[in-house]
Amino acid sequence: MNITCESHRTAIVVSLNGELTSDSEDQFKRSVQDAWNESPSNVILDCKELSMVDSIGLESFLWLSEFLSQTNHQLRCANVNETISQIFEFTRLDRVFSVHEEIEEAARSISS
Repeated sequence: MNITCESHRTAIVVSLNGELTSDSEDQFKRSVQDAWNESPSNVILDCKELSMVDSIGLESFLWLSEFLSQTNHQLRCANVNETISQIFEFTRLDRVFSVHEEIEEAARSISS
């Protein structure tokens, strides 16, 4: 898995490329936490290149959502492909995560 984090005007954009599985859970959490510690902010997960997420990957998303809510920040998902969208639907996480078509749309949805 390749993970990049960059600052956006209202959030940290975390771009995920590959599969978020138990093998990459630690890398995901470490990357997000390092970026957040450097500049605490809301987080937008760019899922455009995310090809698969397993149960541990979904738990990582839930961990991040909980972490951000405890610090009064918000999580958004953007560019979610059909495969990931179906996984969210099957697990009913589409009711938990705020999903947007584009990063800019996700950024606009963040309330201050």
